[in-house]
Amino acid sequence: MLLQDLGEFGFIEQIAEIAEGDPRLVVGIGDDAAVLDLGGPDLTVVTTDVMLEGRHFSLDWLSPGEVGWRAGAAALSDLAAMGARPVAVFASAGLPAAWPAEQGRALVSGLMDVARSVGATLAGGDCAANEQVVLDVIALGTVPRGQQLLRSGARPGQVVAVTGALGAPGAAVALLKDRALKRAGHPPSPRLRRTEASGPSFGSDERLGPLRERFAHPQPRIAAGRRLAASGLVSGALDISDGLVADAGHLAERSGVAIIIEAEQVPVAEGCQAAAETLGVDPVTWALTGGEDFELLVALAEQDLSDLLELDPVRAIGLTVVGRVEDGEGVTVLDRNGQPMHLSSGGWDHFTAPG
Repeated sequence: MLLQDLGEFGFIEQIAEIAEGDPRLVVGIGDDAAVLDLGGPDLTVVTTDVMLEGRHFSLDWLSPGEVGWRAGAAALSDLAAMGARPVAVFASAGLPAAWPAEQGRALVSGLMDVARSVGATLAGGDCAANEQVVLDVIALGTVPRGQQLLRSGARPGQVVAVTGALGAPGAAVALLKDRALKRAGHPPSPRLRRTEASGPSFGSDERLGPLRERFAHPQPRIAAGRRLAASGLVSGALDISDGLVADAGHLAERSGVAIIIEAEQVPVAEGCQAAAETLGVDPVTWALTGGEDFELLVALAEQDLSDLLELDPVRAIGLTVVGRVEDGEGVTVLDRNGQPMHLSSGGWDHFTAPG
């Protein structure tokens, strides 16, 4: 069987089967991050995330500094989903030998900037020559014993809610792809001559600006994740990186439940409607399957929602109920008439998603 037939998560299941257990491992493969008991009052939380040029990003769309920020934000978002406090990040980078040194420095600076924004530090890493840019980030944090949030905590009778609003990164990518197609007859500027100061050129497209900012500089929800975990009112959580539907599927599978999402309740990011009108699509699709929102999806009792909305970090970004947890399995998305929606994509899978 080929990896593309097995799929990313099928492959991960096979890895989990051969991974050896250890009494220090509280949470292993299958959650947003691993949780280790190394002694002391807090547990240690560790995650890793890799980004590949041409697969996860294009340097025609992002500057090196933005690539570094996004890679760091993706790893740190996993810590947010566990309710952890970030401590340090480590990075291994594969960079073209012909790259200007200032671009390599800019990439690392972007990673350092996002780490510092949540109270962490860049503590080490490795580098090697490679034809295309590869950036693998390890994020390390801590969480008080008993406060860690897991994918396995959703229970029938609860509701599921999301922080913030969804769809902006998906809309930005759609606009960027549309622009690239329209400019296909014009050769792009040589990538190796691009500098961090100038960055990619996007003109004065007002539709793209705010959406691209969410795409290029996602904000890991560390503060909200920690307060939600400390409240004791959230029983399950994960970050939205593969798309709301796909990640709700991960929550449902790990918890042994069914999740019903009401599409009309999903908060759609500002700017998506205008982009959708330009491209002739439904903006809700980006919110459901676009991915890389790096918001949090949580399970809780509906009566506790008002208390959670009083917490400062949560009140600032919002927490919106988008569905409910029931007995059963899988994820169903309902339209405004309560009928199941048929989506062309269920979200991101690294081995089956288009390059």
